[in-house]
Order: sequence, then structure tokens, then C-alpha cells
Amino acid sequence: MNIQEAFISGFTNWKNFHGRACRSEFWFFYLSLSIISFVIALLEVLLGIMGMGVLSILFNIIIIVPYIAVTTRRFHDINMSGWWQLIPITIIGIIPYIYWLTKKGDDTNNKYGSNPL
Repeated sequence: MNIQEAFISGFTNWKNFHGRACRSEFWFFYLSLSIISFVIALLEVLLGIMGMGVLSILFNIIIIVPYIAVTTRRFHDINMSGWWQLIPITIIGIIPYIYWLTKKGDDTNNKYGSNPL
């Protein structure tokens, strides 16, 4: 999956919390959101808006549900509940969180569906 397909998939499946998302889908979606966020922040700096401007806040509101959905599907790919994405709240949980997001998905079917690849 390329960055364009991941971006489109992330927003077309914004309400899909079932199934699985491969590593490339998650990370390309995350990369596309990071690039857009950087461009918005740069635009706000050029416009003289200090801190988090209206565009950044609006963008974050728009992406929150699609991001949670694709992260849930990513956790399903490694046969874990999507609720595990709350583990970074514990601070020390950031380490396993990043590990799980980079871990290779199950090659076979699991309780969340068939292999997306």
C-alpha cells in the first residue's frame, strides 16, 4: 500500500473499528497526517499565528476518529484489542505501544479477520 492509498483508506474507513490494517497502511496514514500537520503549522507561522491556531485545532478535530480507527485496526492485525492504544497514558507504556505498532502482523487469520496482505 502506498501513501495515497493509505490516506484514502484511512478516511474512507473512518468509522470502521473492525478488521485489520497492515503496517504500511498505518504508517503511511500517520506519515501523511504528519506532513499535512507540518504544512499547516508552517502556514500558521507564516501568518503570524503563535501556538496552536484555528487551522491546527480544526485539523486535529477532523483526524481524531480516523486515526483512532486505523490504530484500532493496526492492533487487530497483531491480534490485540484496540483498547491497548490507551497504554501511552501510563508514560512507560509508550515503549510497548511503539513496539506493537511496528510489529509484523499475523500471517494467518486471527479473531479480527483475515490477513490484509
